[in-house]
Amino acid sequence: MASAAVESFVTKQLDLLELERDAEVEERRSWQENISLKELQSRGVCLLKLQVSSQRTGLYGRLLVTFEPRRCGSVAALPSNSFTSGDIVGLYDAANEGSQLATGILTRVTQKSVTVAFDESHDFQLSLDRENSYRLLKLANDVTYRRLKKPADILQHLLGCLPERSGFICAVAERTCHHPRTSWHWENHDCG
Repeated sequence: MASAAVESFVTKQLDLLELERDAEVEERRSWQENISLKELQSRGVCLLKLQVSSQRTGLYGRLLVTFEPRRCGSVAALPSNSFTSGDIVGLYDAANEGSQLATGILTRVTQKSVTVAFDESHDFQLSLDRENSYRLLKLANDVTYRRLKKPADILQHLLGCLPERSGFICAVAERTCHHPRTSWHWENHDCG
């Protein structure tokens, strides 16, 4: 009976995670379609009129690009924003209202610049001109969703082959809810 309750709980959590993720993606899509770029910047989720100040290769071959506001005289500072390291952003050409050029992860945010890591794959070569203007838009964050979904998927898959009071179920739950260094204890290794 207890495993049925756990299975029901896990299924419900997975459904709720999907709903939350879909709502976040829809909210960001709605922003792009219905709100002006200046309004998005005032809300802190978009940075306009950026120029490339440097490009270099980072860990795992990622392209690290540092963007600064276009200079109109003295040293320019970024407008007030909610960008933090780890945010997923879309890169757009400021002159073109069309599709995004690339998706990247913010690695560094200062008052005067932001650095974005772009994956360089064989079929994708990002070529950015220092003279062009770009904009960054904060996108729905997939990291938290994946971190919560993975343990729930593991539980759902293993529920039928674990004893009712398995230490593994407790370890997965603790790992999800508490400190990331919680140790994993698997008391039953006989799972076919």
